[in-house]
Amino acid sequence: MIAIYKKDRIIYTIADKELDTDDRATLIKALNEHLKENEQAAWYMEMGLPEKRVWKSSVERLDFSFSEEARFKKIALVGDKIWQERFTESLLPFSEAHIKFFGPEDGDMANNWLER
Repeated sequence: MIAIYKKDRIIYTIADKELDTDDRATLIKALNEHLKENEQAAWYMEMGLPEKRVWKSSVERLDFSFSEEARFKKIALVGDKIWQERFTESLLPFSEAHIKFFGPEDGDMANNWLER
């Protein structure tokens, strides 16, 4: 299950333990739409702790191939350390964003960093 909110140039995505096929499609669509609408777009991604058996299918199928002219400037990853490693691996080839990791209890700090 994933929740998606937008405030100004920041898109907020909050996911529980896993992303199913519909969640992944919804996420990619929302991110691409947000990038088209915001030149200085930023992304707050909060993830719950993944289930071991689900992990590989949850992130590996995400296609973060954003167009050259529409890229995130900042991405805040909030959650367990395992998400930092996996999401960063998925994002780096497709983004020039400054990606910063925050622990599960640091959501407010992540939001403040994105707003600067």
